[in-house]
Amino acid sequence: MTLQDKIFLTYVFILKKLRTLFIKIFIKLLFVKNNNIKKILINRDGAFGDSVVALPALSIIRQNFASAEIDLITFSDNGITFADFDLEDGLVNNILVKSKRNRSKTIKELKQNKYELFIQLPQNLGLYKSIRNMIVVRFFMNINSGFGWDCGRIKSFIKTQKKHLSIPTETIRLLNNLKDGGLNGEISYPIKVMNPMDKTVTDLLKQKVAVFIIGGKLKIKKWPLENWIKLANLIGNDCQIIIVGGPLEEKEAKHIKSQTENSHNFCNKFSISELFYVFRHSQIAISNDTGAMHLCDAAGTVVIGLFSTKELSPKWYPNNDKSIVIEDDISISNIDPNRVYKAIN
Repeated sequence: MTLQDKIFLTYVFILKKLRTLFIKIFIKLLFVKNNNIKKILINRDGAFGDSVVALPALSIIRQNFASAEIDLITFSDNGITFADFDLEDGLVNNILVKSKRNRSKTIKELKQNKYELFIQLPQNLGLYKSIRNMIVVRFFMNINSGFGWDCGRIKSFIKTQKKHLSIPTETIRLLNNLKDGGLNGEISYPIKVMNPMDKTVTDLLKQKVAVFIIGGKLKIKKWPLENWIKLANLIGNDCQIIIVGGPLEEKEAKHIKSQTENSHNFCNKFSISELFYVFRHSQIAISNDTGAMHLCDAAGTVVIGLFSTKELSPKWYPNNDKSIVIEDDISISNIDPNRVYKAIN
């Protein structure tokens, strides 16, 4: 390790320690411990992937508060949220999806529900937003107990952090936050599994299947179309290829299918529970860094994740130890289909 890297990492270490100390101080000042919790409010914002990676945390909260009434609130103005999942019965009592533009009104409504415990499952609030959030919970929602906030990620010296530090996945980070709050339990993904009941799909899943997950919210996170075509042609008759994605990927999937053999377009055809079933019955998936990749990982299927980002991408890596991450620091376009094909085999 170079001297420069040591200096950078020392800065990151000190900043994390200071942020964490301030968070703990504010939690201790603002909240009291309550051993007789009957009504809980959980907050987890974000879209598809953010929701999937938080499911084990929701499961552990329910395991620790079996008889409590648990509501889950998420602030989102677009995309897939928890409300689109068919979750196991009893995981939460109510899922509240609220617009980010009406937070003040929502806070007043939540105060009327008289929650006794607030659990934050944060994305990356950072110090200022975490403290602001705590103050809102304690004084504007009138909730006396709360935990779950953390220092957030340090955005400085990203490359050095990725090179030298062990960065937990988002799922593990949230579970570690719950452990700090005294909550432990078995890790599970409480999603109902549903057979698509489509004969074409059923017949395909009797064979060896590779899933192409071609979606992605950001263009910089999407592997180019021509690379998917090259990979499909390299796979050839090795297995059947099921292409999945949202409505925005339907045109791309049709093009892949037209240029390859053994490719089948199922973009925008499955519910989340049906997609979960397809993943569970597939041998492998190749995926952009997108929400469906996390669902596939939750299903226990081996994922080859394609990454290229300036951020702390390891937090979004698959949790499955058998999964493979292929990453290029400059552009996802630089990932060679031949390299991906070798990883499949």
